[in-house]
Amino acid sequence: MTLDADQGSTAYNPRMHSRYDAVAQWYARFTADWLPVCVPYLPEDLRDQRVLDLACGNGVLSRLIADRGAAVTAVDSSAGMLRNATPADHVEYREGDATNTGWWDGEQFDGVVSNMALMDIEDLDGALAVIASVTMPAGWVLLSLLHPCFPGREDTGTLSSWPPSDGYSWEGWWTTGSDGVRGHVGAHHRTLSTYLNAVLHAGLEFVEVIEPPADVPRYLVLRCRSRSN
Repeated sequence: MTLDADQGSTAYNPRMHSRYDAVAQWYARFTADWLPVCVPYLPEDLRDQRVLDLACGNGVLSRLIADRGAAVTAVDSSAGMLRNATPADHVEYREGDATNTGWWDGEQFDGVVSNMALMDIEDLDGALAVIASVTMPAGWVLLSLLHPCFPGREDTGTLSSWPPSDGYSWEGWWTTGSDGVRGHVGAHHRTLSTYLNAVLHAGLEFVEVIEPPADVPRYLVLRCRSRSN
């Protein structure tokens, strides 16, 4: 089952609630064995760095970053997800909107990571503008997301990044209506060019565009840096 653009926008009002609040317990169980997509691409040594985990969910990646020596600020809009986050040394959880800096103390970060979250965020430009604002000049940024060109998997019945009835060029929020994350909370489909251009327009520079090996494009990882001036 899929929803068209009108149904999707009616079903979810981002100004009213986080979609993840209602499914926080289910999400913790469903993803218990998942390794965050960003992990293989993180700097190995993060000692003495201040790192932001934006849209941190239940904080799994935040704690792994802290294990590498960083002081982590972990921000998410879902109080339910944050309640499931395990307290850890050098991780400070904050409830906040990824598209504004109301949660920020004004001290810039050495690095920012956002793992599998940009598809969940209504205001892509706003989130990337926040990332550019809070990252120190020449600081590192690591982003991962479901590949916009993911065609689905017939052998597992997994649907594509976009509603099959609408095609790749359609953009908007939709839900697969299935048992997975996109069935429970939906996702925003955007074309690859929309994501890449939005990163550039936010004032970030690409260091590397990574497509982790797979039989079909599954994930997209973007290594970026904040401009030095």
